[in-house]
Amino acid sequence: MSSALHEQPYLESWCWMSRQIRCAMDPDEPRLIEHYLAEGRYLACCTATSPWMVAETSFRLLLDTATDVALPWHWRSLCLDQAWRPLREMERLSLCKCRLKRWQSYTWQLAICELLPSIPLIELVQGFSDDQDTY
Repeated sequence: MSSALHEQPYLESWCWMSRQIRCAMDPDEPRLIEHYLAEGRYLACCTATSPWMVAETSFRLLLDTATDVALPWHWRSLCLDQAWRPLREMERLSLCKCRLKRWQSYTWQLAICELLPSIPLIELVQGFSDDQDTY
């Protein structure tokens, strides 16, 4: 079996989990983040997928989700709490100056990340209704 055929189901699963996380499809299931990170570790160690790419993608996903005010606060907070894990892996993989510089930039982004309050659901629904009236 070729490496790509072996890798494809895991990559698809990892991508699906990333969409579930990013869209807060199941915000009351914090284990989804752990499953996503575990699937990424498997891709990085057992397939041809770049470990740096997995760690960087995971970090960006968690930080972007954490700063999305349209998502529930508790989900955003969970994502922020876990963002250090792929960041730690990037530090381990920072074997050249360009990667080290990117890692430092990401550590700074995490250090200064401020979670703004989430937009209440009622405001999201009302905003959608108001937008529909203008057409």
